[in-house]
Amino acid sequence: MGVPDSWKTAEFNRQWGLKAISAEFAYARGYTGKGITIGIIDNAILSHSEFAGKLTRLDNGSYNFSYDKQDNMSFGDHGTHVAGIAAAKRDGTGMHGVAFDADIIGTKLNDYGNRNGREELIQSAARVINNSWGIAPDIRRDAKGDIIWLPNGRPDYVAFVKNEVIAEMMRSKSSVEWGSEQPVPTGGHSAMSTLLRAARHGKLIVFSAGNYNNYNIPEAQKSLPYAFPDVLNNYLIVTNLSDENQLSVSSTSCGQTASYCVSAPGSDIYSTVGRLESNTGGAVNREAYNKGELSVNPGYGNKSGTSMAAPHVTGVAAVLMQRFPYMSADQISAVIKTTATDLGVAGIDNLFGWGRVNLRDAINGPKMFITQEDIPQEYYVPGSYSEKQFVVNIPGLGNIVEPGTSVERRCTSSECDFDSWSNDISGHGGLTKTGAGTLALLGNNTYRGNTWVKQGVLAINGSVASNVYIENSGTLSGEGTVGAFRAVRGGSVAPGNGIGTLHVLHDAIFDRGSQYNVEVADNGRSDKIAARRVFLNGGSVNVSLERSQNLLSQNEAQSLLGNKYTILTTTDGVNGRFENANPSYPFVKVALDYQGNDVGLGITRTDARFDSLASTENEKAVARAVETLNATEPVTETVKRSVAAPTAEALSALQGDEGKAQAATEDAGVVTGHPVYESFLGFTSARELQQATRQLSGQIHADMASAQINESRYLRDAATERLRQAEGRRIASDIKADDNGAWAKLLGNWGHASGNDNATGYQTSTYGVLLGLDSELFDDGRLGVMTGYTRTSLDGGYQSDAHSDNYHLGLYGDKRFGALALRAGGTYTWHRIDTSRSVNYGAQSDREKAKYNARTGQLFIESGYDWSSDAVNLEPFANLAYTHYRNEEINEQGGAAALRGDKQSQSATASTLGLRADTEWQTDSVAIALRGELGWQHQYGKLERKTQLMFKRTDAAFDVNSVPVSRDGAILKAGVDVSINKNAVLSLGYGGQLSSNHQDNSVNAGLTWRF
Repeated sequence: MGVPDSWKTAEFNRQWGLKAISAEFAYARGYTGKGITIGIIDNAILSHSEFAGKLTRLDNGSYNFSYDKQDNMSFGDHGTHVAGIAAAKRDGTGMHGVAFDADIIGTKLNDYGNRNGREELIQSAARVINNSWGIAPDIRRDAKGDIIWLPNGRPDYVAFVKNEVIAEMMRSKSSVEWGSEQPVPTGGHSAMSTLLRAARHGKLIVFSAGNYNNYNIPEAQKSLPYAFPDVLNNYLIVTNLSDENQLSVSSTSCGQTASYCVSAPGSDIYSTVGRLESNTGGAVNREAYNKGELSVNPGYGNKSGTSMAAPHVTGVAAVLMQRFPYMSADQISAVIKTTATDLGVAGIDNLFGWGRVNLRDAINGPKMFITQEDIPQEYYVPGSYSEKQFVVNIPGLGNIVEPGTSVERRCTSSECDFDSWSNDISGHGGLTKTGAGTLALLGNNTYRGNTWVKQGVLAINGSVASNVYIENSGTLSGEGTVGAFRAVRGGSVAPGNGIGTLHVLHDAIFDRGSQYNVEVADNGRSDKIAARRVFLNGGSVNVSLERSQNLLSQNEAQSLLGNKYTILTTTDGVNGRFENANPSYPFVKVALDYQGNDVGLGITRTDARFDSLASTENEKAVARAVETLNATEPVTETVKRSVAAPTAEALSALQGDEGKAQAATEDAGVVTGHPVYESFLGFTSARELQQATRQLSGQIHADMASAQINESRYLRDAATERLRQAEGRRIASDIKADDNGAWAKLLGNWGHASGNDNATGYQTSTYGVLLGLDSELFDDGRLGVMTGYTRTSLDGGYQSDAHSDNYHLGLYGDKRFGALALRAGGTYTWHRIDTSRSVNYGAQSDREKAKYNARTGQLFIESGYDWSSDAVNLEPFANLAYTHYRNEEINEQGGAAALRGDKQSQSATASTLGLRADTEWQTDSVAIALRGELGWQHQYGKLERKTQLMFKRTDAAFDVNSVPVSRDGAILKAGVDVSINKNAVLSLGYGGQLSSNHQDNSVNAGLTWRF
């Protein structure tokens, strides 16, 4: 992209025609002909580096050569030069074409092989076909037979006569028509049949006017639209400019073709050429050619003529076909003609036609909707310009345009969905908008025909002087000015681009079955129609709420409820009534108020409660809490709301800033409301509310509490395993009951809680180290102390996460009664918790963070019975654990969705019944033991894990549940112990807790030594 001047590279500047047509402005907007195919009928195009990867030839493969009387040969590079002007690559070498990203299909004008390249070209993807050829008139000669030369050095051509040229064309009409109907054009007028057939296949035909001096006019072939006016809009004749404003002395004038003729640079144009050269340094003649001593080498050179002007226009057409991918060839032609820079006599004239092609203006849309009345009578082609409406189809992204033709294509660029025209459009024609997309008119448009909106959206953000009719599924929008409008059944009016005012100079009419779509905001703004008079013959008012504002970033918001809006204002009165007013929201209702010259709209709350659309307990709890955040009473301050009054002048409102609507003001009490509550008023479906309540719930806090309770088991497991080791119940231990022992264990675990209909799932991971020291203090009894640090990370739903730094302290001990052992202990953990969660629904967005402390305490007791044999140790066991979690106050930092929570606690009691087994291999230097455990865990009491929260600065509390624990689950453990020496044991282990709702896995490594 970039600024226009950045495109003026050495390549660009080498070809002066690019600047003359203002091509740099199109390039700066990204339009280079990409995706468009250009057809060229000429002599053979050389395989030049400028055409690498983009040229397809549809000829017999031979090149064109010519011979003089001395048998010297030259290469016919006319087609090569033409192709370069239109579409040579932008590769840093030589020059580049107008549409340098376009592809090229070339075929010969006269190809005597078996291949019919012209018919292939018609059936190809080419949408514009360049024709830089013609039939020259006779040259005057003196009595001696010598050519008569004019003072300017040009030959004195016999002048064509308009009536004779047209008569010649009409005499050929039947044979040309017959030839055009054949798959392969044949006959004496096959070239004209080709062009007629191509035009009727939706191609744009660009034709050089000829090089027969200014006094001359184009020959019969250029006058084909006189015989076939239906193809005039697909036909463009091009004359040659010697500089930006002067017609070349060699150029034929537009003449009788002026209504479909434009001008373009064509003198001294630098482009691609080919040179026939000797490989031996010898002569370049027929003899050398027959010996194989000649080759055609690519290069660059200058040529002049309308042959060079035409490909400028062809390239312009390709650029515009990329710019307006939805337009047909005849519409591209209209844009080229109506945006041309006027030269010579004002308006269409004999020399320049419509004027010099101008890409700077052309990329901004047409400047005229042409009808017969816009063409000077002397240049009017009978039967042409018969269409009164410029029908533009903005199809919507991905839809098909021109289906069933050789130029059928899928519209895939952004302009297929939304486009804007900024030129001022005049003319006697009108505009018809079709297709599902949006067209915005930004200019001061004075065209005289009617405007029809049949499909999609027409946004008037400038002005349109004509009457606008809206029907079918069409919508009129924008914040500009129209002369008048009438919305009939199926038609809609939606002022603004967002919220705005549509101005109507005269009458605004709504018929039965039409719709007035009004958008309102909580700050007193609303869509509005400001007209002279309004006639309401029915129609519906459909109210929508502006949803572009992020309310959650505010501490409080102005409430929609109780607001009154002026949605229609007039100077001369409102006649009739709308049929009804329909909000699309379950929680708000509207009422219309007709007072004098205005129509007002009031908004109140329906009887439906927020929780009526919620489906789960968490959703309902949040919805009920939000319900309590309703709006407060109006405060004393007032807010000014603009009320635009329509101008009294008609067309003067379309000129500059004069006559624009005057602003009035009205006062309204400001009603403040909670931003979360106000955001709920805009929900249109249960799904929207459910998504919002899940994100607002703060489930991450309940998840973290549940995770800390669940993961407390790793502390008691470590203590229990150490006691069994010290008891000698794990075969690998050489530590006797009378030894002191110290141990360390590295922990790593990861867990998953499966979500249900009420709560989203989460993943946890915990890593850290535990340390312990114990000693036998009495017979068959041991007491120890443990400490450690772990870090827990939790990833919750809806972009929420939490981290906890955990600091542990515990006591543990046992007492053995023969084969029976009793083990017990208690731990206490201090947590430092950080949470972060995102809230994103609709236009609402916020990020809430909190830091708070929590504590977890637990008590546990276990009994195990040792049942040993030589091969294996078995220990049936039963344990019981009680865990208590308590968090300090929670205070999230963020926007309106931030939550707080009081100090609160929750407890859990669980028992496990199971069997442990271990076995040992003993060598001279080391003992290796394998151990395993299988158990059944049962939870007592309530299974819910919930936290009570409330929105900040409110007292309405709600409970949010995490994933509930499962009533029953399985415990799996496996490990290996290696006795390094008589004082140290290395342990590696895996532990798993598997239930329907939670799946936890852990790995650990431990080292125990005695002293």
